[in-house]
Amino acid sequence: MKNILCLKISFLLIISLFFVCPVNASSKNIKSEVLKIGKVIPNAELSRFGKSSIEIDDLKGKVKIISVVPKLNTPVCDKQTHQLSEKNGGLDKTVDIITISTNTAQGQHSFAKKANITNLTFLSDNPDFNFGKNTGLLIDGMGILKRTVLVVDEKNIIRYVDFVPGGGLPDIRSALKAAKEVLLENS
Repeated sequence: MKNILCLKISFLLIISLFFVCPVNASSKNIKSEVLKIGKVIPNAELSRFGKSSIEIDDLKGKVKIISVVPKLNTPVCDKQTHQLSEKNGGLDKTVDIITISTNTAQGQHSFAKKANITNLTFLSDNPDFNFGKNTGLLIDGMGILKRTVLVVDEKNIIRYVDFVPGGGLPDIRSALKAAKEVLLENS
């Protein structure tokens, strides 16, 4: 019982530090030159539950909203994921909405099943963190990704970026609007 209490306190302390000590987009942890509008998103291999791994390059051909979260099963990541799933105004029918985290593919699958989310694609950057390393979104020493939302066109060119400073939510409305604009340009 005492060990469980210590674990809970430790977890709360780590989460509190994450919100109190934000890592902003200009820090050395974000390669802003890599994730710039107009550049191709870096390739990386990601895991999927029950399927073979996939590379970012394999996602060409469709407009994508890529929601990068530190860890699923935490309040802000949960809210970000639910908002993209439930408040996308039907955009999930025409664009791929992808959530990338460092949770294992099994952990992502469990989260999606429990949350009843079936319209998003979950991709895991675990265990090698190649996506985080290639994009500069891996937070050194923590094994989690920096909260970010990207809109990427059918050629994998970044069209919108929202680096989230601190522990808040990204601007979901602006990301959805950017994805709609990219779709309109292509029609």
